[in-house]
Amino acid sequence: MNVTLKQVRAFVAAADTGSLTTAAVVVNSTQSSLSVLIRELEEAIGLRLFDRTTRRLALTDAGQEYLVHARRILAEVEHAHLSTTELVERKRGRVVIAAPPIMAAALLPAIIADFHQSYPNISIVIEDVPPSEIVPGVASGQIDCGIGVFGETPEGVNATAMFKERLLLVARVGHPLLGRPAIRWSDLTGQPIIAIKGAAHIRREMDIRLRLARVTDAPVLEVRQMLTVLGMVSAGLGVAVWPSWATLFLESFGVEARPLADSAPQLDVAFITPSSRGLSPAVSSFLAILTANIGRIAAETEPSA
Repeated sequence: MNVTLKQVRAFVAAADTGSLTTAAVVVNSTQSSLSVLIRELEEAIGLRLFDRTTRRLALTDAGQEYLVHARRILAEVEHAHLSTTELVERKRGRVVIAAPPIMAAALLPAIIADFHQSYPNISIVIEDVPPSEIVPGVASGQIDCGIGVFGETPEGVNATAMFKERLLLVARVGHPLLGRPAIRWSDLTGQPIIAIKGAAHIRREMDIRLRLARVTDAPVLEVRQMLTVLGMVSAGLGVAVWPSWATLFLESFGVEARPLADSAPQLDVAFITPSSRGLSPAVSSFLAILTANIGRIAAETEPSA
């Protein structure tokens, strides 16, 4: 059976008006063309839909039954069209973003506020998860985009660099290192160091720079969460390395940051998207606002050199 929307629309118009002439005007057709469409529909479904008289069309019992379904078909098509149009025009939609918790808290609120001003009906879901969960989620398509420091582009995603991250030294207010005109990695010799445990990029980079500076002291304390680092530094338990874009948290913990004069090469903070599928209009709009503003927001938090 091969039924077309043109045939269904012609049938509904004829049923509503009871006249081929009037129905032809409604669907912007000729009476003869409309008659052909209705006849083709009857042949396709194997049912007579109208009792035809010289003055008026009258629905058969089969026609009455078919009209209920025909109206539903046209309503669903119209709904699908409107829904798709709304998505393309960014009137609604959904964006799922993954970022490490500290990055989600430091960088995304201002971005999302800007986005909601332009697209108030697009919902945002933040997956504030460990970095190890971001790439698999994006590559599988469960997450629309991820933000972080990824190094070489991981398999299954596309990566776009947004700004450079520098590594800073953080210490409790009044710590002797903070009074120096310049702080170098070698100055950390003999200092109790508090570090993130595991394979986080900031830990890997810190270990490399300390080895290059011939600092052999192992961290005195390892933790899993970035904010826990600040809590330990605030308690005077040691110093730590901190990303340049997250200094807004320091004051509340009573710690300060200083640039390292011989800091590591700057690291790319990037967003990643699935390489296996295209981006929805909502995701494209979010990424446009993200890339236009995130570098400025990150720079505003950095301490002066």
